[in-house]
Amino acid sequence: MRPSSEPQSLEGPDASRRGALLGMATVLAGASLSAAAPQLASAATPVVAVGTYLPAADGLPGFCLYSPDSKKTPAIRAGVIKPEPAYYQFAVPESWSEAPLLNPLTGNFCMPRCEEPWYEFKFEDGKEGTAQLVVTELQKLGAKRSATTADLGAPEQLIPRIGNFITGSFVPDEEDIVSAVPKKGADGLTYYVYEEGLAYLFIVTANDKQWGAAESKLRTMLESFQA
Repeated sequence: MRPSSEPQSLEGPDASRRGALLGMATVLAGASLSAAAPQLASAATPVVAVGTYLPAADGLPGFCLYSPDSKKTPAIRAGVIKPEPAYYQFAVPESWSEAPLLNPLTGNFCMPRCEEPWYEFKFEDGKEGTAQLVVTELQKLGAKRSATTADLGAPEQLIPRIGNFITGSFVPDEEDIVSAVPKKGADGLTYYVYEEGLAYLFIVTANDKQWGAAESKLRTMLESFQA
């Protein structure tokens, strides 16, 4: 997903952002991305803020903790995504709401053997941005069974293989990537964070106005994701 304006460097204390925050977090056992990006489409449904039904996120005032149950998505019901010990989770602002996904995008018609990536969720706030999770089997990128993303090579090597799925039309040049740095999460797993044009699995996006209004919230969401 391409931001609507030219990227700004995030280096230095005065760095600002005009565009999209796109974050990547790996590690659903055997999960990654490939193929061409389908377009998300939402039916007209009532907007229900997550703060009315999700539990509060510990240590994050104004955020709720989202973690699906055993019946939430087709991939979970089919046993493709397993709890180890949880399926996945992240902190979502209490004013955001979950958006509906068209049935084909969820993998409902192809589980448990989907050839294309599928969407697990989409959350949004019209004033602040969008968050969504996309999953596919790691073998689709040519990896052996039970492989990790580290087995596929450095982030720069992965970009040409997955970038077109996220952006929908192009693979970003390396100089357009502000960061592709591995870090250890609190769960001991390795996560990569990409900015400016590519996200791997967990994607948080915002336009110029949304970024200016909610940068800290978007970063908190990105950093809180675990799988």
